[in-house]
Amino acid sequence: MKELPKIKFTNWVKWKNRKEIKNSDKAGVYILAKFKDAPEEEADFLDKNIIYVGETCNNSLKGRWYQFDRSAFQSKDGHSGGWSYNDEFGDSGDDLYVAALDTQDIPNEIRHLFIRFVERKVILDFALKNGSKPKLNKK
Repeated sequence: MKELPKIKFTNWVKWKNRKEIKNSDKAGVYILAKFKDAPEEEADFLDKNIIYVGETCNNSLKGRWYQFDRSAFQSKDGHSGGWSYNDEFGDSGDDLYVAALDTQDIPNEIRHLFIRFVERKVILDFALKNGSKPKLNKK
């Protein structure tokens, strides 16, 4: 691999259906957004409705989402973004959607570097387009 692969997220999936996302049992990058009705196409990581960009290298996406869910909707420890969600919205998450970047084609030796790079790049690109980072991203 001599060049970076395209940053391509899955389609938006309702939060309650997040386990259906392919390869979510692996590490990766994810974006969260609030929509009345989500677009039915590949998620645009610059969409103004995005509220959080996250990553995990040492956990699976499903594991990280479990931590977010516990913090956001049960007020339990595990995910600072989940706590921020609870503080900001305090709702049931019925309008929360998630999309993920599948990183399984990235060689193991550099996957964690790619994941961390993509998370920072997505946050930066989002801020450049929208004037600030996603609402729940603190750093």
